[in-house]
Amino acid sequence: MKILDLSAGYRAVWFDKNHPLTTYIDSRPEVNPTLVADSRDLPTIVGRDFNLIVFDPPHTNCGPEGDMAKRYGHFTTAQILELVEKTQSEAWRVAAPGALMAMKWNDHTIRLERVLELMPLWEPLFGHTVKQTGGNKHRAGGTRTLWVMLRRL
Repeated sequence: MKILDLSAGYRAVWFDKNHPLTTYIDSRPEVNPTLVADSRDLPTIVGRDFNLIVFDPPHTNCGPEGDMAKRYGHFTTAQILELVEKTQSEAWRVAAPGALMAMKWNDHTIRLERVLELMPLWEPLFGHTVKQTGGNKHRAGGTRTLWVMLRRL
């Protein structure tokens, strides 16, 4: 099995942060990915036979000076949507037929349904809400962190 983490960052979702079957990609060299690359335009060195894709894209426009921006970078809503749309195409390109994608999303500012519309090359199979947080200024009822399993079409 070959695993590709398209947004590795500090590998927060991983139990084994150096899993031997995984290629970790991030555009920031300071987080020490296996390969420094933009997930929207993967280099040809990345093979086309990954069985599992892990995708934890930026999910909120947190402002350029906030703590989250310092840790994860600053993205506008338009940049987030463009990143999801282009990355899903690149993920499809490097994934083996029938590969799976585990995607983490928080719907703080962008609903999951909108994100899935940007991913027509992937079939949503099932998902799970990890936690529900209290109300916030953006939406009554709070936000949800979700894990979604998708299959390469």
